[in-house]
Amino acid sequence: MSALVVYAGSGVSNVDVKGRTTIPAELRDSVQQSSGSNSVCISRHSTLPCLIGFGGSERLKLRADIEAQWQSAVNRGAEFDREIAGVSASSIFETAFEASGRFVLSPMLKHFGRIDDRAFFFGATTHFMLWNPDVFLKEAPAAFNPVKDELNYWLSQAKRDK
Repeated sequence: MSALVVYAGSGVSNVDVKGRTTIPAELRDSVQQSSGSNSVCISRHSTLPCLIGFGGSERLKLRADIEAQWQSAVNRGAEFDREIAGVSASSIFETAFEASGRFVLSPMLKHFGRIDDRAFFFGATTHFMLWNPDVFLKEAPAAFNPVKDELNYWLSQAKRDK
């Protein structure tokens, strides 16, 4: 496993009725590097209507961060609730993916990510994001406007390929 992985790149993948979708190649390489295997961690974003994904080393870093926060609180004589700190980490689902990047999004993750028949993947340095393309175009924060250009590119390519 690598301790320093940067998630970069983007793409749109179809999602079938069983929840099968494919991690774009650029992102897939980063996940493999982080995990040391073909496994990916998927979780709800804490504030946005999307999902996030990352490899195993990022999951271990989350655990180490919580422990460091706890130790810092102990050293300061402050209270620290590890259960509350770990709430976001408790909803991380790890799943295997094929060499092609195909994996299954559970019905629950599809629900919380508002994912239907397509997923827009894009790298966000320490993780990647999975959005329903329509939701992203309507609801993503203004800071994501440059990424909307990438999504529109992928959508135009999909129309051209039909």
